[in-house]
Amino acid sequence: MALIGLLTPTAPTSQSRVYMMEPASNQPPTPDNIELHEPMLPHPFFHTRRQASQHSLDDNDTNIQHSNEINVTHGIRRSNSLDSLLGQSGGRDEGRSRNSQNCGKIALAIDDIQNNAAGASVFCQQCHISPWPSCAGQTVDDIDVNASALGDFHCVEALLVNQEIIMPLRQWIANDTQERSASSDRYEVRLQKASTLRKVTISYAIAKLLQHLSLHFQINEYSPGELERLCSIDNFVIQLSNEQSDLGWEVMGVDMVNPQLQLKIITSYNFFDLGNDEEFTGRKVTADISSPDENSDHVADALKTNDEITLCYLLGMILHGLFAEEDVDEIKRHGLPKDDRSYEGMPSAKKRSTQNLPPVRGSDFPLASSDLGSYCKSYKSRGEGQVVAPFSTSIGYSSLSQVVTNLVKCGSSLVPSSDSYSCLEEAIVDLCLLLEEPGRFLFGDFQALPKGERAISIGKGSDRLYGRTAEAHLITDTFCRVVSTGESEAILIGGFSGCGKTRLAQSVFEAVEAIGGFVIVQKFDAVSTLSPSSIVLSTFNELCLMFSKKSTPQELDAIYQGLINEFGANFHVLARALPNVLVMLSCCASLPISKHDTDTLNLAGYSSLCFTLQRFMRVVSSTSRPIMLFLDDLQWADPVSLGLVHAVLSDMKGKSCMLFVGTYRDNEVAPDNIIFSFVNMLSQFNVLTSKIHLDGLTEKDVNFMVSDALGALPRLCRSLSHLVYRKTNGSPYFVLEFLRSLVDRDVVQFSLREKRWIWDDAKVCAENITDNVLYLLSNKLNSLSECMQTALKCASCFGIKMDKTIAQQLSGYSKHHNLQSALDDVVKGGFMDYDGAYYRFVHDKVREAAYDLIKPDRRDHYHFELGMAIYSCCVNKDNMDALFATVEQINHGVPSLVRGTAHENVVAELNYKASCEMMRCSNFTSALDYIRAAVSLLADDSWTVQYAISLKYHLQLGKAAFPCGSIDETKSALNKVIEFGKCLDDKIDAYFLLVAMQSCGAPSLEEIGICVQVLRLLGEDLPKEDLELCEIISAVNVTKEMFERESDEELLQMTNAHNGTKRIENIMKFYGQLGLISWIAAPKMHAFYMARFAQFCLKSKVDGKYLPSAFVAFGACLCNVLANETLVGYRIGKIGLLLLNRSESDMDEASKVYLAYYYELGVLFEPIQACVDMHRRGYEFGMQAGHTSLAGLHLCLAVHRQIISGTNLQSIKTEIEFYLKLAKQHSLAFFEGIMLMYYKNVLSLIGEKVIDPDYQIQRCCQFEETQYVQEIMTSFFSGHIDRVNYLAKKWEVSTEKIMIKVPIRVISVAFFKGLATTKLYRAKGFTSKQPLQTAICKKWLPVLTNAENFCPWNFKHKASILKAEYLSLISKKDKAEIEYKCAISSAQASKFVHEEGLACELAAIHYKYHMENVKAMELFRQAQKCYEAWGSQMKVDQMMSQQMDLI
Repeated sequence: MALIGLLTPTAPTSQSRVYMMEPASNQPPTPDNIELHEPMLPHPFFHTRRQASQHSLDDNDTNIQHSNEINVTHGIRRSNSLDSLLGQSGGRDEGRSRNSQNCGKIALAIDDIQNNAAGASVFCQQCHISPWPSCAGQTVDDIDVNASALGDFHCVEALLVNQEIIMPLRQWIANDTQERSASSDRYEVRLQKASTLRKVTISYAIAKLLQHLSLHFQINEYSPGELERLCSIDNFVIQLSNEQSDLGWEVMGVDMVNPQLQLKIITSYNFFDLGNDEEFTGRKVTADISSPDENSDHVADALKTNDEITLCYLLGMILHGLFAEEDVDEIKRHGLPKDDRSYEGMPSAKKRSTQNLPPVRGSDFPLASSDLGSYCKSYKSRGEGQVVAPFSTSIGYSSLSQVVTNLVKCGSSLVPSSDSYSCLEEAIVDLCLLLEEPGRFLFGDFQALPKGERAISIGKGSDRLYGRTAEAHLITDTFCRVVSTGESEAILIGGFSGCGKTRLAQSVFEAVEAIGGFVIVQKFDAVSTLSPSSIVLSTFNELCLMFSKKSTPQELDAIYQGLINEFGANFHVLARALPNVLVMLSCCASLPISKHDTDTLNLAGYSSLCFTLQRFMRVVSSTSRPIMLFLDDLQWADPVSLGLVHAVLSDMKGKSCMLFVGTYRDNEVAPDNIIFSFVNMLSQFNVLTSKIHLDGLTEKDVNFMVSDALGALPRLCRSLSHLVYRKTNGSPYFVLEFLRSLVDRDVVQFSLREKRWIWDDAKVCAENITDNVLYLLSNKLNSLSECMQTALKCASCFGIKMDKTIAQQLSGYSKHHNLQSALDDVVKGGFMDYDGAYYRFVHDKVREAAYDLIKPDRRDHYHFELGMAIYSCCVNKDNMDALFATVEQINHGVPSLVRGTAHENVVAELNYKASCEMMRCSNFTSALDYIRAAVSLLADDSWTVQYAISLKYHLQLGKAAFPCGSIDETKSALNKVIEFGKCLDDKIDAYFLLVAMQSCGAPSLEEIGICVQVLRLLGEDLPKEDLELCEIISAVNVTKEMFERESDEELLQMTNAHNGTKRIENIMKFYGQLGLISWIAAPKMHAFYMARFAQFCLKSKVDGKYLPSAFVAFGACLCNVLANETLVGYRIGKIGLLLLNRSESDMDEASKVYLAYYYELGVLFEPIQACVDMHRRGYEFGMQAGHTSLAGLHLCLAVHRQIISGTNLQSIKTEIEFYLKLAKQHSLAFFEGIMLMYYKNVLSLIGEKVIDPDYQIQRCCQFEETQYVQEIMTSFFSGHIDRVNYLAKKWEVSTEKIMIKVPIRVISVAFFKGLATTKLYRAKGFTSKQPLQTAICKKWLPVLTNAENFCPWNFKHKASILKAEYLSLISKKDKAEIEYKCAISSAQASKFVHEEGLACELAAIHYKYHMENVKAMELFRQAQKCYEAWGSQMKVDQMMSQQMDLI
């Protein structure tokens, strides 16, 4: 680039060179007409930041004196007074003339310091008066430039100051034109766009400066000529970054020379750093305007409307000079460029009607020069009302041309226009939009497209969310809270179809992925090939694939370790529910897939599936890896699918760190819809849930949407937006479809002349449409070709999306041979999208409109024909995806269209296969639907003519109905198998499933009878009636002797033998069920059945998953029946536990084994706190295997163990409250009753009021023994000693009925009954020691002493407390005090805080009785601390009362 101006050297000093700048000629100079007397300076564009030197100027000397270096601070010194700028005295025009005469030549002094830093001063060589006045202590940055001088001279090309290039605007325009003309074709388009963006940025800055001028200066006092000179290109200087990209320099700011204003452009990033190919990302810009004059903040008098419009006109002329190729003066003389091309398809028609603006010309403010008047006359001569061509040909971009045209129109008082700007703020807003969305408003290229392809659409990838800012912030804030706390939350978005629910939910996707989170999305559908529960499962299954693609090997290994620790040998249960977990972990070590994974009797159901997803999410989600689950259209979900989501969100044990967002059409759901039950349940489980309701957009938001769709500035779309809003009620999707319909019917057209969309308001207003978007869509689809309509109908039958492979298979059918090409046309038409795997409808309403193309009475036939076509064209009949798609379509015609046809057996078998596959994947709901369809196709006499098929189908029906909770349907199907089965082998699975189903609820004697009957048929000699106690004890002794003959090693080696048959496996299976049922329903016979079970195992020496259950159950029974054989029972039970842990089988039986062992054996020999953890693990095993009743019992026992081990009562209360909600959710009445009993006791121990205690006791009648033992403890701590004795007697009566005394209950009763006896003696002052000795030493204390030998951790302090109380009563003070100390220390060591407090309390009472009040006070305080840690306010109050008595 050449330097502009004539540079002539003067007498330089040793460190500087002085150049003279001659007045520039009218033509732009070239390198040939530059007179250079010294070597040209390095081009200013290549200078780097340097410190500039300060210069002082002597008015009487032409020499420039060099001074010390300073840091240059950019900021031109400016004056607030226009008088000082235009002349010191006389009129303003006169002052201008005088100053102009001073400027014959301008001298430029540039430091020639060693590093060529560019510091400069400029002054008039002839009169020594600087047009940029120099002051002491100022540099080039502080120069005041006279506007008139700038109008006559091309000054320097550029100066480099403070890392910014300072350049006159006119010079920059010339350089920019030269740069673009010299560019290669490769960069021509990008350079053109980059140049336009810079110019728009400069335009915005100039508009802001003029606005600032209007607010802070009295511009209405000056003549039009003066104002035009102020608002000319030559009065502006731009600031450029000195860092160049391949597209040039970034504009950093714009300065106004007179008056002195500086504007800094503030933005977050550079346009040209983010450009890809020919695209540029928009950005927001703001302006910071400063002035060195102390009065710059003065606010001028308010402008009149005409004055403001005049500034708009002057801005328009500046912008035209900035953008257009023509000279501005030429435009003034001859008017706007003329373009005779008419609108496309609309010959010279009137545009829309316009509103008159007030005339610009006023009596007190003449507008401009005579040239402007001639311009206005020229404008008028074209004919009033005729469209005047904008600057399209010269400026090039439609919206930009509109801005300039509408600004210049402000200069016409003869032809008013509604498009003209009324103030500068409107123009600033439009310029900001051009910068924020250049791809839409600036570079949109509709005119380059053929007419039929100028589709109306909202730009894909746009982040704009119309009218939903507050709602979007709510979702974003909720997600941030989930990430911060790790607690899952839910958001429900309701609104009518097409109101933008999905788009609102999508607004947070980017934020989730930006922090390493994962977004999983699924959509429920009214017409779908998948059930709602399948959709939820497929969502989590898809999450596994996301992990495999986006996670590092280290992250996958961590997930692998977590899942193995969580699931262990039951990993196959997870793999069955989420098959892609094997893909996700394929790079890790071998996975523990059980050999029993193919067990045909999968008892795991809905509860098991919920628990599996809970455990999976505990591992894979975290605050560093949050999950967002988005389910669209919840109105089509079912209770099972929402229950799975609820289970993950409400997981108590772990934090799933998941944000759930669900949308639904709130105008299409009834008040009793499951969505509202789902929300209530979330609230009950303390899951924070937010609700959002969406209505239609406001008219302002619709205007923004229409503007975006048309690529036109919002200001120009207001009339159309108003009409669209009235006809669509602000429904976003309806707005878009209505606009498209207007384009299709040429009501809205694209003008090639104006390069923008145009319309006639009257025609738009005359459009007669309903308030339903389906009307528009149906009309549009009916106008399509027959092939496209057929493709749409086919796709709509598969729901919101259609698999590509299905389309390929259907294309092999003669009737649909052109389906794929038609689908491609549908995609081009904008009705569907294609992502390489699926064809997806762009919106639900499009699918609904497409489905409506099929006549309602023909829809079942249409689906059925599609299904049969897929089946006939499917090469691989075993392909599961094709199988499900085929069956779903065919089943629309089942049974009416299939019964009695040749397809009957084929369709039935397809449904059976689909059901089995769904069962394998734990999708029980779909499995039940498929097998129901298969059974419906059986003949009326199928058990005679189709025996094998009937047997197979009914058994599958029972298996599928049971996990879904359809108990009656399960019983009916299984009873038919039992009734019509020809042999035991055919019926045995039905027997077992029937018994297993009942054992999950409330087992009864009926199930015991079935088990005994089957075992007798299998060859086991079992009595039909109950036995006497002696017979039971005899059987137990026989079994005990068999175990004693076997060593531990021999018993453990049984796992190496596997010579079982189907009969042996069935016997063990039914014995296992008999043991569980009899333990609850027939406890008296339970020991006998378990003895026979163990005998069978020892005789057959067969390996199997039921073997550990046999050993542990018999060991527990041995302890109950033969009190002296506790250690033997513990040995057998321990071997059974080792067999379970060493087994390679799955853990289906683990819950039973853990229940038997830790309920009766483990609690005697292992710390009770450890037993709590094992019961929780047993709960997990039970839930995983589908044994919900066993899982519930484990939780009950875990709560009981926590109560007796001194766990904080408040935490127990919270835990029980959660379990009660869980019981209601899964309809576990038996479990709920036991929990209510524990809840009542915990409340009593805390000291809180118990509500409806009778109801709670009523629900626990089956476990009255457990109830008595628990209430004995509560009554003792509450001080109700007489009630303790009463309950102890009730307990003894209950144990005599079942002839079994569970050791842990015996120990507990002995402890509290013994202490109650001592308290009674102390309270009533009995003197006889004989009854006390009999009760304590001979009855209760031996029980505790014996228990202490089993496990000192659990029972030593109990024995010591009772001994101490007894010794205290018999006046053996010293020994008693030793036992008190022993009890306190042992209870403290074993962490039984409540019994540590009890020992302290009783010891304090002992010392108080002996008048040792100091020790008593200390012990009461220690007891108070213990009870506080326990959480019993009741006991704390008692201790405080005792201390007050001592005081």
